[in-house]
Amino acid sequence: MTLHTSPLDLGKETVLPLAHLTVVATAEEIDRLRAKAGESWADEVNLVAMPLTDRVPDEIVDSAKVVIMHVDASEPFSMRRVEQVRQRRPELPQIVALSNADIALVRTLLRQGVADVVSLPLDPDEMLQAAISSLEGSESVVSADDTLAPLVGVVRSLGGSGATTLLTHLASCFADSEGGTGKGACIIDLDIQFGTVTDIMGLTPRRTLSDLLDAGDRLDGQFLRSVASVHNSGLFVIAAPEEILPMESVETDQLLKVIEVACREFDYVFLDLPSDWSNWSLSVMLQADSLLMLVEQSVPSLKQAVRRLDLLRSIGVPRSKVSVVVNRVEKRLFGSISLQDIAETLKHDVMVGLRADWQSISTARDQGVLVNEVKPKSPYYADVVKLSGMLEHRLSSRGASK
Repeated sequence: MTLHTSPLDLGKETVLPLAHLTVVATAEEIDRLRAKAGESWADEVNLVAMPLTDRVPDEIVDSAKVVIMHVDASEPFSMRRVEQVRQRRPELPQIVALSNADIALVRTLLRQGVADVVSLPLDPDEMLQAAISSLEGSESVVSADDTLAPLVGVVRSLGGSGATTLLTHLASCFADSEGGTGKGACIIDLDIQFGTVTDIMGLTPRRTLSDLLDAGDRLDGQFLRSVASVHNSGLFVIAAPEEILPMESVETDQLLKVIEVACREFDYVFLDLPSDWSNWSLSVMLQADSLLMLVEQSVPSLKQAVRRLDLLRSIGVPRSKVSVVVNRVEKRLFGSISLQDIAETLKHDVMVGLRADWQSISTARDQGVLVNEVKPKSPYYADVVKLSGMLEHRLSSRGASK
């Protein structure tokens, strides 16, 4: 077996000293690697032996140029460490080491931003080749001067829960946000079968999401803005396709590219997610900085919310990214499920309750305008404005902590 020597020459400008290669694995896997590679090689690499259930210390993540992470798919915490590292340093090439990985798991990891996957037991040549490939591909990774905008999505507990109404009003609050850099906000209607964002906002789009999904290499910020319609609030809107598309017809990689371009082009990006979940919608949720779980004061809504929260946890969405919002809040003397009851049922704090304003919202929808244009002092709109302030503070806090 021929091993690469230190340092690794990856081209004219890219050099990887072995000391910058960090391997986080169990003590057993580290011992196997040492035996296979030899002590002199292993001493140059930063080998970190720790149980799969331990959190990777921040100082280890911060010092690495490439990290190889031992993961066991049957151990949930080891899977969550992948997200932990990505949150700490989104630009860090991360390679996952797995045994007997199936295709579905590998694809899920790659969609989460993992640079590559190698097999166990660790092989030095395979590791180093993966490191070379990940560094060569990292030129397109976001730099400090090319920050991606926060990505926010709304998850429905049930269809017809008012998610699109919430998202359109919420996104419009961010269209001229003082927390932005002047690039504005954008909402993308990903409900490819029943999207109604443009209907609610009274827009007649000339082009839709389909144009972006079909753009291929032509897709860039200028092209994306040319597809978007502009609401009188200043919000940019990318409409759902005119034709009803099969859920499985969306190519995940191209959709994620559309979202990435939008996040480079605007200060805030909002996603109206479909009621039916698919592989691509789950991939999008993994990319989101914040997900608002919209529920109502009803038993069916709460039952479905529990199931959806469990699914989000199972695919690796951190609890901290999900916020519960209660829609159509009514205070009745008898038979009402309180916000505290909802928090206890979901085992999740309620971020805010949106007061019911059925008549104003219905009138606004019929006229194709936002509710504050029909009733400036609408209690529903006042609660949305409150939510926008809370969300903007949370997003700015997360951005500062990265």
